[in-house]
Amino acid sequence: MKNATNKILIAGFITLTLFLFSGCQNLFIPANVPVILHNNQVLSEPSPQQITIQSYTMITSGIVQDITNSGNNLILLNSGSTYNIDTYNTETMQTTSFSNSDKIVLNALYDTFDTGMYYTEKLTDPATGNTDSQILWSDINKNITRVISLPEENVSPYFGIGDLGQVVYANNNNQIVLADNESNRQVYNLLNNYNVINIDYIGTERGFVFIATDPQDEEKTNLYYAKIKDDSAELTASLISENVSSFNINDLTNQVLFIKNNGDSKTIRTWQTNILNATNIASGNYDSAQFTPNGERIIFTQSTSNSDSHTESIWIMDANGKNVLQLTAPLNINSQIICHPYQSILFFSVEKNADNISASENRTLSQTYELTYKFN
Repeated sequence: MKNATNKILIAGFITLTLFLFSGCQNLFIPANVPVILHNNQVLSEPSPQQITIQSYTMITSGIVQDITNSGNNLILLNSGSTYNIDTYNTETMQTTSFSNSDKIVLNALYDTFDTGMYYTEKLTDPATGNTDSQILWSDINKNITRVISLPEENVSPYFGIGDLGQVVYANNNNQIVLADNESNRQVYNLLNNYNVINIDYIGTERGFVFIATDPQDEEKTNLYYAKIKDDSAELTASLISENVSSFNINDLTNQVLFIKNNGDSKTIRTWQTNILNATNIASGNYDSAQFTPNGERIIFTQSTSNSDSHTESIWIMDANGKNVLQLTAPLNINSQIICHPYQSILFFSVEKNADNISASENRTLSQTYELTYKFN
């Protein structure tokens, strides 16, 4: 009896010691919960700043896409027997169905003024099995829906939003299109043949930034810039950088943030239209990077190189690459990181463990989290 008691006391002492030295964090971290994990990676320049997770909440199912300028509504994609676009009100914490269809929705963004949303649908020809994509717009009250792209266009799945409410997209005709929800269109022809994957627009510069496959090597994706000149419908694209996997534009500074693949590692870089060469910010095993809305910091994700599964942790740093801080433990993130427009809040989606869901259930395996943080 005495030996059993001693064993219990020793086990309790070890547990208490681990608890104290872990910074009073939960020792049993649930899978895919964004608990902050300090000192997960030894940084060459430890940050003098400290960051605290104030709260994290699993708010709703689905893959988050975008947030309104006011920060009070999110767009989410859900799939089950149909493919759904839902909205989530961050104030009332209510999820509302926006649309449902038998067509796969690839991407959805609010328009400039939050009066409606543009979204891409994947179409499949039942006779041939061939697939195309089209862009639609629906007003926020779900009274009007219009097909924006033309029937003969097969559009790139990832598009951008212009300053005046237009959608910016590329099609299979080697064209870039600016179109509004009234179907007014400006069409620009690229002089070289590019397979555009993702595109956005810098309105003040009248320039398109896009990722496309290299015309000479389809396995390589590059970042390009094409500026509208003298109201010409012809566009000459210049190369910003080769081997680019993603990019983001800060609307306040017009800076372009992108991830370049260097083979063994990746770098986060910035580029501006008035500067010839890109600036290297940081090196690591990055998956995504974007500016916070005020442009002062960068939110980025890093893969866990020593894990069998593909997991990413979320980090934050100053726009110059200094003061790198970790926000979450590694997670199965399957969305962009959405920043609240004026609060220190992030929204992101995490893939649930398929083992926890019955094979007979036909529903999404994703949950969206809200994470609030502050600098100490």
